[in-house]
Amino acid sequence: MPRQSVGDLRDQRSLMGLLVVGLTLSCSSKDATRPGGGGGASGNLATTAGAGGGSGSAGGNGGPIGAGTGTGGVLGAAGDSASATGGGAGGVAGSLYIDTDVGGASATVSGGGAGGGSAAGTTAGGGAAGTAAGGGATGVAGSAAGGGGTGVAGSASGGGGTGFGAAGTGGVAGTGGAAVVAGTGGAAVVAGTGGAAVVAGTGGAAVVAGTGGAAVVSTPGTGGGSGTGGGGAIAETQSVLERNKHASRDGAFLQPTLTRARAALISRDMTFVGTFAGSMFASPLYLDNGPGGKGLFFAVTTGNDVVALDETTGAVTWMKNIGSSPQSSGAGCGSIHPIGILSTPVIDAQTRTIYVAGAVGAATIGRHEIHALSVDDGSEKAGWPIDVSTSTAGTVMFNVMPQNQRSALSLVNGILYVAYGGHVGDCGPYRGWVIGINTADPTMRGAWATGGVGEGIWAAGGMASDGNGVFFMTGNSTVGAATHMDSEQVARVTGLATLTRTDANIYYPATWRSMDTTDADLGSSSPVFIRLPGAAPASYVVAISKDGHMFLLNSNNLGGMNGHVVDFPVAASGMSIHTVPAAYTTAQGVHVTLSTDSGAMCPAGMPSGRVIMSVLIPPGAPPVPRAVWCAALLGTEVTSPITTTTDGSSDAIVWYMSANKLVGVDGDTGAAIVTSADTCTGVRRWTSPIAVKGRVVVGGDGHLCSWSPH
Repeated sequence: MPRQSVGDLRDQRSLMGLLVVGLTLSCSSKDATRPGGGGGASGNLATTAGAGGGSGSAGGNGGPIGAGTGTGGVLGAAGDSASATGGGAGGVAGSLYIDTDVGGASATVSGGGAGGGSAAGTTAGGGAAGTAAGGGATGVAGSAAGGGGTGVAGSASGGGGTGFGAAGTGGVAGTGGAAVVAGTGGAAVVAGTGGAAVVAGTGGAAVVAGTGGAAVVSTPGTGGGSGTGGGGAIAETQSVLERNKHASRDGAFLQPTLTRARAALISRDMTFVGTFAGSMFASPLYLDNGPGGKGLFFAVTTGNDVVALDETTGAVTWMKNIGSSPQSSGAGCGSIHPIGILSTPVIDAQTRTIYVAGAVGAATIGRHEIHALSVDDGSEKAGWPIDVSTSTAGTVMFNVMPQNQRSALSLVNGILYVAYGGHVGDCGPYRGWVIGINTADPTMRGAWATGGVGEGIWAAGGMASDGNGVFFMTGNSTVGAATHMDSEQVARVTGLATLTRTDANIYYPATWRSMDTTDADLGSSSPVFIRLPGAAPASYVVAISKDGHMFLLNSNNLGGMNGHVVDFPVAASGMSIHTVPAAYTTAQGVHVTLSTDSGAMCPAGMPSGRVIMSVLIPPGAPPVPRAVWCAALLGTEVTSPITTTTDGSSDAIVWYMSANKLVGVDGDTGAAIVTSADTCTGVRRWTSPIAVKGRVVVGGDGHLCSWSPH
């Protein structure tokens, strides 16, 4: 935990109805239990009764969907109209569709296969079968109206493993296939409004790899290539359902209209007046399909209010108070008054639920609660709230007053994860806790607690996931333990917060004891999960310590004591870093961007000290990171960055708040793109903006602020 001198404590996919090819994969699951890819596109339509049909597209739209309970897969798009004469050319190449939060079964995902030819000159010439190499089982296209026969998609083989579920069924021809994508926690959401077709792999358009993945371009009629660690073509919902957009915590937002040229034109949206009462220490969230189909922003306050605001006007749609907010911790320390909801919630778009955690009490904390509220009206869901105060982990009991809930919530495969640490000042016998709750049956829950006193989990960005449980980071022991328990540690819990104590699931540096002594928390920042194609290993947990070390850990084997793959210094030792890092991909490769409090080790001639920094991590065995740019971070609050790209790698912009102004810089060079003339007051440390429908939205005390190009 930080000392008093450093301040206070510590997306669901719905496919848009437009033609989209390419997006990033945030994190992949290794679970192969959820239904897989859907069918290929249907055969082309004939314009004259009895004429030959056009080509039939190959199967393999689907890409394997990873762990979770929701139904994965994507429905095939409808074929275009064909000429009145005989059979057409070979089918359009298929493409993989991967869930950007949890989907994708492995680091290597094959692209779509070759399209099949059509039967020429026949009276009811439907598309012939084509074979697609790609994830998912055999998909059957929808029937082709207007004289063409049924076009049967080819079988799909390979993909990212086996056993990814039954065949998906293509959309009905002429109407455009709707899409079903596994969402956060395995939930499914249906999109594709307006009947617009979603076509993958057409014309060799780019299939962009996920965070840490290189771009792969498909060849017309031959199918896409292999994208190691990357996602396939997918249209990403504009909803922001959790902190930093994805379960990986990469903070990478797809904004097709927000080019660098357009970004230079931003100014405040003065018709958006999103006001409410109370202090906001969390980042805002956004649901694209709120009540009546209208989008909603969500804000939470330390007064224990959950507020839903209209996406256009900012007017309050509903407000729910979860209980009286304590004026102090009651443990003898803490600097936030009142101390209600501090953390960023998480939304399950399928069940239309927002999960919120906060302290409840009058003068002091009486209990810690986790609530499940309807996104439509704020009403409490049956079986909730959960009183965490009665939790136990083995023989350890939850100690109410010294515990504090600061970390953003996570929802992975239907399990809600909520972490706890202590208050600023390190008072009382708090511990690091992770609570796991089965959201389908909240009576099924578990808890894990650190073995030693202190060792809190408090970083504002919360925990990161690769689709299998969550990774978290702990702080210092407050009792000077001679034997390592769980301080200065990165660990993975799965299921209902179960930690399997092996080196594969735990990491801590050999310097843990001196870090404990000097309060150099590993847990002052939140982890981020990245994929790094071409590197060995190819996926990492990035963990940044308060004393300026960026550790790259093999996500499949964290390594035990000193088992890091890379230790890269990014700042001088001391109270140098409290941040929520983000990750993004450009033509240069994979970057991690972060904020520093002081002592940043920047390239010559660039700002140093308190900055926003970008570290490029080229593939290698091991990788050799380097700081490529730094940009000045002004003001008293150390905020955290996010990134936007137009297609997963182009027009990369890093966004952050600096002295109450919104700043955008070039993701490759750090060169200034825009600094807003308008300000947004009351923006708290460690919070990040979000990007929605070409807008950048920031939360501050008592209001949300919105910018867009004008």
